[in-house]
Amino acid sequence: MGDYASRRRRRKDLLQRYVQLQRDLGRADSSSSSYQATIQAFRRMGYILIANGMEEDLDRLLRIRVIEGGKRRHESKPSHPPEALHLIEQRPAR
Repeated sequence: MGDYASRRRRRKDLLQRYVQLQRDLGRADSSSSSYQATIQAFRRMGYILIANGMEEDLDRLLRIRVIEGGKRRHESKPSHPPEALHLIEQRPAR
């Protein structure tokens, strides 16, 4: 019985860490070095989940992320429409 409880705790802990890394990636500036470190940690956590037999959980979390389009469910800021694109140079098609 104790083994089952410890596996559940470990599973819960790993999944919480993975979800936190997903959130960190959503908030981070993609040009920063901390973003690159978070990407590496996110990948390693994916490998850890697979190595611990949690492929189904990983698959579910990735599908949720793709379906949501990378958006957080509860955004505190109102969403703004994207800024207009400006034409810098126009060249004829070849």
